[in-house]
Amino acid sequence: LMAEKLTDTQLSAIVAQQIELAKAHDRSARAEPRSKALDYFFGNMDKYVPPEANRSKVVSRDVADTIGWLLPDIMKVFTASDRMAVAEPVGIEDAEQAEEATDGLNYVFWKDNKGYEIVYAATWDSLLTGNGIVKTFYDDTPVYATSFHSGMTDDQMALLLAPDAEGEEPEVLAHSAEPMMLPGPDGAVVTVTLNDLKIKRKKYDGRFVVEAIPPEEFLIDGDAICTDEAAFTDHWQRKTRSELVAMGYDKELVWSIPVAGKSDTAETIARDLNMNTSANDESMELVDYHECFVRVDVDGDGEAELVRACYGGSSNGVLLDWETWEDENPFDDIPCEPVPHRWDARSVADETMDIQDIKTVLTRQLLNNTYWNNNPQRAVIGKVRNPDQLDNPTFGGTVFLDTGSSIVDLNVEYIGDKALNAITYIDEVRQQRTGVGRQSMALDPEVLQNQTAEASRNNRDAAYSQKDLLARNMAEWGWKKVFRKLMRLMIKHQDYTRTLMINGKEVEIDPRFWNADMDITINVGLGTGSRDRDLMMLGQVLQSQLMLADRFMAAGAVEQAIDMLPKIIATMTKMAESAGIRNPEDFYPEFTEEKVAALKQMAAQPKPDPALALEQAKGQVAMALKDKDTEVAQRTAEIGAQSDVVKNRAELEADLQTAAADREKEIALATINASIERERIASAERIKGAELMNAREIAAAQIDKDLTIAREQMANSAHIAAMKPKPEPAAKAN
Repeated sequence: LMAEKLTDTQLSAIVAQQIELAKAHDRSARAEPRSKALDYFFGNMDKYVPPEANRSKVVSRDVADTIGWLLPDIMKVFTASDRMAVAEPVGIEDAEQAEEATDGLNYVFWKDNKGYEIVYAATWDSLLTGNGIVKTFYDDTPVYATSFHSGMTDDQMALLLAPDAEGEEPEVLAHSAEPMMLPGPDGAVVTVTLNDLKIKRKKYDGRFVVEAIPPEEFLIDGDAICTDEAAFTDHWQRKTRSELVAMGYDKELVWSIPVAGKSDTAETIARDLNMNTSANDESMELVDYHECFVRVDVDGDGEAELVRACYGGSSNGVLLDWETWEDENPFDDIPCEPVPHRWDARSVADETMDIQDIKTVLTRQLLNNTYWNNNPQRAVIGKVRNPDQLDNPTFGGTVFLDTGSSIVDLNVEYIGDKALNAITYIDEVRQQRTGVGRQSMALDPEVLQNQTAEASRNNRDAAYSQKDLLARNMAEWGWKKVFRKLMRLMIKHQDYTRTLMINGKEVEIDPRFWNADMDITINVGLGTGSRDRDLMMLGQVLQSQLMLADRFMAAGAVEQAIDMLPKIIATMTKMAESAGIRNPEDFYPEFTEEKVAALKQMAAQPKPDPALALEQAKGQVAMALKDKDTEVAQRTAEIGAQSDVVKNRAELEADLQTAAADREKEIALATINASIERERIASAERIKGAELMNAREIAAAQIDKDLTIAREQMANSAHIAAMKPKPEPAAKAN
């Protein structure tokens, strides 16, 4: 007889029972260790190592210190390269798809999701609680992008609002138009409408989600030893009724979910989370929301299917929705120290909490002993008149004693050196367990004084080996599954080609053509040790590769030498990557299989006989010399002919220059003569004018003189006439 299909009532009962069983197992086996680890990390140890009254309350922080030293090195392992995950091709035909898958996986993880935060949170949870939880799934909720546009004309706006290739039109969220007067081509004023838009356009039909969830929000079947094959897993959260309605659940069902009890779990108290909500708004009441993945026979065929069931409340809750889950279980754990055949992994806190207990007690005893030695108790013999001054002394205060009285200090043996030796021993135990200690943290001068360089290097290498083991555990047991699951989700749900910008280049990825059987390798080859050591080892590898290439060339094995070129480039790229240089592939040429094949084809071309090639070269040289001699002779004749022409031209140019010089001299001389003549004429005119002026003055003076003489002659005419004859007027005028 065929079994009946599973009803909603039956599934609701199964889910409620599984939730209660998983919660009970979590409370009894995992909740207390998680809360204790959180308390030790934050230094809340009073309930584990109660301090004595009026004594030191100092707390050692070994859990936090150890995680603080391990976390950077492990993060460097996964973030040193842009390619945390590398897809491995199944066959030679998958090589190109594997390269494309590697680019796509890393882009989705680091860019589309908050890759660094995910790695940090999962690693931190793993180191503290043993298992970090990562959830990987495809969210089919469409992804929209909102954009703002201003100053657009009507034509530009129409082009912007046109449907895309799939016929999807953008949604206009806001629009405003403003007319503007602009000068036209003929000088006339034209009115143009400018539009401001806020639009929402669908980018993708869904997105691939990777997130790290708190360990206390994850429930798993108590019998499970592997997360992805567990019979029951659950991600439970506290959500408001309003959030559930916004997620699309029926309002009546949501309001029928019982209110969540007081959030007093040990982890919540340790994290100090405030879960208070408004008591006056029913929509903001918190309820338990479970996203369960349970294996159950749905169709009655005797085989269990993976079902995703969303459940509100706990044992008396409500089944909100369910579906047969076609994808893989979305949960994976990132273990710190996996224990074979068990789901729970050991953590750094498990290795150091007892050490923190011992060091806390020893440190308190050390400080208490130091306090006693600095402020010893006193014994009084006799009577003290002012005992308050003795019990509560003041600087400069005086203690008054009766006659015969005395005060004696009660000495306490100082044990500080012994306590410090014990603390040092406990630190060595921590280093043996975790690899974190003074000898591995840095170059401690006190450590190096008693150690050779080789011993110090061995100690550091041993510490690096332990860190390397932690990183590889997380990579192989956890991150490898996460990226492989992400690859299969992309193959199944991304049915279009997507263009990505990777290292400044456009890369197209289309997961529809990827091989789902490709394996994933997590890149942990670098970062686990010191960069100097990595560079030194890679340098030795490079020297060996160059030596092999030279040997191949010397032996005539050209193809083998060419095959070494991509390996040499890969080593050089790894060296740049180990030095902390981002995008090291930009510094070296890319040797693809096509380039290697082309080089081999060029090298395989037949080469001429060396003796024949030598004779041909000699003949070519002789012919070249003969041609050169002929060319030299022709050139000499041309130079001779050109020299005569040049000579005649030079003489002609000399004659022309001489004639030009003579002409310039004549012109200059004529110019000078003209200037002299003009100056002579001007001088003559000046002289003539001056002579005329002088003649007039002389004539006037002479007339006055003649009148005077005439008067005198009239008085004595005989005597004047005998002494001085009278001149002729015509001669004076001249």
